Amino acid sequence: MLNNINYKMPIYRDCTACELMTVAISTLVILTITLSLISKILIGYLWPGYILASALFFFVTKLLLSKLQKLKYGKPHAFYQHLITKKLIEIGLMQGKYITRVGKWSVRRLDNE
Repeated sequence: MLNNINYKMPIYRDCTACELMTVAISTLVILTITLSLISKILIGYLWPGYILASALFFFVTKLLLSKLQKLKYGKPHAFYQHLITKKLIEIGLMQGKYITRVGKWSVRRLDNE
């Protein structure tokens, strides 16, 4: 029950709004920079690369979101967010009070009480 209270609802292809915005913004930035630099090197102008990046933005974002959907299939809610947070804490890039577990979980009852 508690897992479903804080669950962020998927809005497109089983991705939450935060994941959707992260993929879209990173796609736009990477496409714009790379294609603008390539067009600057090849023909001397930045604008053709920007226009091409704007035209490809929707299709590349849709492709990446479908790949993310396949990656998330069958995993519990916020599985990869938990893994990323755990790795950032381990390498020291993120601080905070997060509960982490080392060892095995046990769900059996002790009957000697």
